[in-house]
Amino acid sequence: MQTILRRLSLLLALLVALAGCAAAEAVPDPREEVADASAVETALDISFGAPEGVEAVYTVIDGSTGEAAFTVGELECTLRAARTEDDISGLFMEMSEPTVEERALGEDAVSVSYRSTEENGGYDVYTWFVDDVQYCLVLHGDVGTMTAAEVLEGALTACAAAQ
Repeated sequence: MQTILRRLSLLLALLVALAGCAAAEAVPDPREEVADASAVETALDISFGAPEGVEAVYTVIDGSTGEAAFTVGELECTLRAARTEDDISGLFMEMSEPTVEERALGEDAVSVSYRSTEENGGYDVYTWFVDDVQYCLVLHGDVGTMTAAEVLEGALTACAAAQ
């Protein structure tokens, strides 16, 4: 009798797992890979672009956020843009208190907020607004100050050039 109950329990667990897989397959992926920065700009009506000289993979997330994922040496970088004041970094961990610095953006200046964490290999997060569009650059890994400044400058320049 116990053997039959165990087999029925295993069969029931298998059916529940299969039902869960079928339901998961029906959920649409909110991430849509697109050809380039201009496709992100067209889809979201925003100015957007990765730093010059990097090969990026461009994605539109949930129809509201543009993303460019690229690497600089060993450094993993993600640039996002969206019309929101909510955090678009994609990081859900405790971060340092933000510091703000004025940076050049074309002929203008922009306030760039910086925060970081050492969790999961370390992240540096830079956020700025141009009109009603939030830009967020996330650097993942061990990054030197010079490299971070160069990648940030490239992102700021690309976003200014796209306007």
